[in-house]
Amino acid sequence: MDLDSEVREIQQKYKIVGRFAELRKILIAYYSRKNILLEGEIGTSKTTLARAFTAYKDKTFIRVDGSEDVLSHVLTGYFDPPIVIEKGYVEDAFIFGPLSRSMSSGEVLFINELNRLPESTQNVLLSALDEGFLDIPKFKQIQSENGFLVITTINPRAHVGTTSLGEALKDRFVWVSLDYQNEDDEIEIVIQKLEDFLKTPKMELMEPETVKLISTIAVKITRLTRKHPNLRRGASIRAGIDLGTLMLTYYLNNGHSVEKEEFWYDAAEMALSTKIELEESSETSLKNVIHDCVRTILKDFQ
Repeated sequence: MDLDSEVREIQQKYKIVGRFAELRKILIAYYSRKNILLEGEIGTSKTTLARAFTAYKDKTFIRVDGSEDVLSHVLTGYFDPPIVIEKGYVEDAFIFGPLSRSMSSGEVLFINELNRLPESTQNVLLSALDEGFLDIPKFKQIQSENGFLVITTINPRAHVGTTSLGEALKDRFVWVSLDYQNEDDEIEIVIQKLEDFLKTPKMELMEPETVKLISTIAVKITRLTRKHPNLRRGASIRAGIDLGTLMLTYYLNNGHSVEKEEFWYDAAEMALSTKIELEESSETSLKNVIHDCVRTILKDFQ
């Protein structure tokens, strides 16, 4: 099967909207036996693509979320003290960590926000990435099985609680960048999510035109936050999905016009307030910015 056919199969099988070029790069990296660093803003489908690729290759998705609590032994594994006391440093006493488990079984290790791991933990990855082995003191050297792959993510705007990636570590990855998708793709994503929502028990059927209208308005409001002068951080497609779902529920329970401002103000406050950030120098409120975005978009639909 050629690469383009594989990409289309992943898109169809796992409901991936767009991302053709990015999926193609991931496949190329995999067949080249290169570990992958996915860089993109929150909500740019980094985890979604990694999960879809892993499932497509019929591998186990072993996830680690980066934080200061993920110390070296958490990643590599450790000895269970009671068993060591009873039997000594035997294999039965060793609790495999995500890294040693994925290496020994040839699976995918997914590290979300690699730059949130302590530097000492990051350094543990070097030998595994470069030479395919991991030394466990008092135990053995674990060799990586065929198919072992590390996929990591970083958010370019995340600074608080992060550690700069060392040059030696970055050198062991190939880089795939993800930006926000185009408007049509984002509308299709929200439509897909709303249609899934409508399939849940006790939900009503709805005209496709209404679902598309709600999705379109939700995405346009979301995208406007990304270029609003009073915001330092706009919202990702997750906000569009939340906003569309809330508006769908409003509509199903009240039956008013989809374009009714009152409902959009309420739903937008609920969906966006936790996903956007004001500029420090801004003299307005988050609520005012959200209402401004809603008004600006709705005027084109009334």
